[in-house]
Amino acid sequence: MKTCTNIHRTVLLCSIASMSIFVMQSGADAAMQKSSESFASWYRVPPKSLARARAARGEYTAAHNQLPIGTLVRVTRLSNGHSVVVRITDRGVTDRPAKIDICREAAQELDMIHTGVARVRLEVVSGPGMATATESARTAQ
Repeated sequence: MKTCTNIHRTVLLCSIASMSIFVMQSGADAAMQKSSESFASWYRVPPKSLARARAARGEYTAAHNQLPIGTLVRVTRLSNGHSVVVRITDRGVTDRPAKIDICREAAQELDMIHTGVARVRLEVVSGPGMATATESARTAQ
């Protein structure tokens, strides 16, 4: 009888774990499949940080809590139309209106240094497991 209870308990725990992974993946998939409007803020990324190490030289970096590390996102400031592409290299945006923190250099391009926060459109350009526009064009030929 105890063996049967242990088996049921194991099956239940595995089911809960599987559902949790599915829900987390669904949130990341939803974040990757559509563009959205939100607020962006900027932060200083230390030169020798892991976030900088994850980016190519000269590449803009950003922090986002749902998008996978390595995802490229086009950030467009709605008030002036300026846009930059950033690589998600960090986590950290929680419980604030801003859904993405971009590096200072990207914020300069968007002309939002003085305001600190700006309304933006976020569009996923490419990410882990996604084909880039160039790769999609090649496969279509």
